[in-house]
This record gives sequence, structure tokens and C-alpha cells, in this order.
Amino acid sequence: MASTPIDQATAAWPAPLEVADGDPEPAPLVLVDLEFSLATAGLDALEEVTQALTRARVAEWFTRFAATEEAVLLSTCHRVELLILARSLSETERWREILPGRRDAWRRREGRAAVRHLFRVAAGRESLAVGEGEVRHQVRAAGAAVASRHPRPVLRTLLLAAADGAETVDPSVPSSRSIAAIAADRLLGLAGPTRPRVLVVGSGTVGRQVVEAVAPYAKTTIVYHRRPPDDDFLRATGAVAVPLDRMLSELDTADAVVTAAKFGHRGLRAADLPTGRPMLLVDLGVPRNIDPDVRGRPGVRLIDLEELHALAPRPAQLDGDDERVARLAEECADRLARRLEEPWVDSVRRAAEAVRQAELAEARRFLGPLDTEQELAVERLTRRLVDRLLRGPSERIRALPPGADGDARRRFAARLLLPNPAEP
Repeated sequence: MASTPIDQATAAWPAPLEVADGDPEPAPLVLVDLEFSLATAGLDALEEVTQALTRARVAEWFTRFAATEEAVLLSTCHRVELLILARSLSETERWREILPGRRDAWRRREGRAAVRHLFRVAAGRESLAVGEGEVRHQVRAAGAAVASRHPRPVLRTLLLAAADGAETVDPSVPSSRSIAAIAADRLLGLAGPTRPRVLVVGSGTVGRQVVEAVAPYAKTTIVYHRRPPDDDFLRATGAVAVPLDRMLSELDTADAVVTAAKFGHRGLRAADLPTGRPMLLVDLGVPRNIDPDVRGRPGVRLIDLEELHALAPRPAQLDGDDERVARLAEECADRLARRLEEPWVDSVRRAAEAVRQAELAEARRFLGPLDTEQELAVERLTRRLVDRLLRGPSERIRALPPGADGDARRRFAARLLLPNPAEP
């Protein structure tokens, strides 16, 4: 059977194991997903967590958690997910203790449930706009940022498999399935029958999607930071592009503003708004782009992600896409479950390596000085002998089923193969 990406990524795990009373006691690695989102907490709390929990912070914490094999942060427009691969459940609890935000607002999933959830997130099945395609790119980006103690991270492979699965389920996601489309529908519904003047702040993917959704019904201006959208986009939408330093002057003539920028702070405040006339504001940022205090201004109506989340339609029942995502997730979880049992094999191989090194050290007393070529030959020969002797038993241990019964059989097999340190 051909090896899969999961198999390749976990082919050799040099992870150290805890030793009690001189007796190695391996255990399967644990996959845990911790979710903080608008489904578990309010926007204020989500904003605090988003600002406090960054990939750099996770990478720094990772260096302090010796029993954590891998960790990665996945952030989307309305959720933060922390994926952890650890050598014990107690290690994942230590992570929970240092995470920002209320402990009870972090939803926890383990093993297969974590894999199923990740595949649903990647396929947009947990998004505000069900089936949206932008999240799969965010999942891929997270895959490139995995903190790992191994050259081929398992979580990276898992994230990429989830994103690939999303492409398979729905390779051409229509633009109507996006948070931008939901925001545009809400804005146009509240703006009334007249053709409003809409200012869209942010020329990234979401900002352009907003322009595409509102342009047929509104006079649209898009604010860019570094470079304007290309001419083809502007001709197709009829939008006008202006640089960020003109945002405040453009507010004077706007009826509505949609912010989809990555300021990292509240770039639009009450003092920036014109007085004496109504204005509709839609904030798609986390952290928020618009200061919530603008709600105190007469005539100002602010819509944020929390309101859009409450209004977003949810499917009444599972559909064909849900079933396809579930099937792909189960297939991936099957492969992953087998590879998370690797510590038993690793414990045997590391013990055998220790014996090999000790025997070589003893043999050198009788072999005398060896040149470089001879040293390499002895090293290669002894390594191949150990590898060939353990290859069959290792594969049989890996083939045992997951679960308590498989764990007991793996433990028994590992103990049979482990050399006795008391023997000379």
C-alpha cells in the first residue's frame, strides 16, 4: 500500500519519553483542538483573545512545553483555534491554564472529533457564510506556521489535508458564500431603496468581495493602503479607488462605511465621523476597525461581526457537502490514529540504539584505531543490522488497532522487544 502524507510525516519520531523507575512507559500522542469563537463567547472577549494570542506567542510558549510535540494557531474572521499534539492529556491542560480568555469559553475536542472539526472549518461548514472559500486559505497559512520538534510536522500535513479536502468538496465557491456577501446584504437592506454612497475600507480579498456585492446597487469607493486594486477590477465594478490618507475626507460624503482592513486597532473613531446626518457602519475586523463608542453618536448605526453571526442563516440539516467532508475527515483520522501510536516503536528503537552504541564502544577496545572509511563501514553495518531486525516487529506494532486493547498489546510487544538494562 502506498504511503500517505500522514504516514510520511510521522515515519520516525525521535521524541523523548518519560521514564519512571527506569522503565519506559510509552503512550499514544494526543491531538487536541481548543476553539474560542463567536459560538463560544462575545465579540469583546474574542477581540481580547485575538490580540493576546498570536503565532509568535504560541511559538514562544511551545519552547517551554517539553511534552508538546507540535502546536499551531489558526485564526479566521470569527474564531481562534489552537491545535496541540502532545504526549499526555495533562500537557494539554497546562496549555489551557495559560490561554487568555475565560476557560469555559474554550471549547475542547480530542482525536477524531478534532480532525472532523478541522475539516469542517476548512470547508467553510463552520463559517458565518456556510461554504465560504476564504477560510481554506487561512488553514493553509496556518499549516506553514506549525511549531514542531520534527522536520516534517504532522499538524502541517493535517491542515493541508483539510484544505485539500475543502477544494475537493467544493472547488469553485461562489462569491455569494462569504462574510462579505452577508455584510453587503445587511447593509443594502438597511440603506433603503435609494442608491447609497458606500465607502469600503480595505482592498484585500474581503474588501474586494464587498465591493463586488454592493457595486451594482451603490456608488462605491474602495480605500487601499499600499497599492490600488487593478484597473480591470475597477472597470468591472465601477468603483473608485483612493489611498488611505483620503479616508477621512471621503467620510464626509459617504452614507455607509464597510471596514475590512487589518489595522490591528480601532482606525475609525466617533470624532472622525461627520455630524448632523445618519450613517451606517459595518465592521468586519477582529480586532475591530471601528470603535464601538460610535454607537453614542446620533444617527449612527454600527453592525459588527457579533450581529452578523446572530443573523447568519444556518442549515436546518446536513447536506451532501457535510457528508463528503465527514467522509474525508474520517479517512484522515484513520491514518492519523495509526501514526499517533508511534511512541511504542520509538521506545524500542531508541533502546536498541543505546545498545548498539554501547556495544560499539566496547568493541573499539579490541578493534584498535580505525580510519574514517572503516568507521563509516562499521557504523553503516551495525545500523542496518538493527534496522532489519526491528523492521518487521515495528510494522506489526503499528498495525495493531487503536484503542485500549491495541494499547495493551503494543505495551506487551514493546516490553518483549526492549533489552534488559540489567544484562551485561
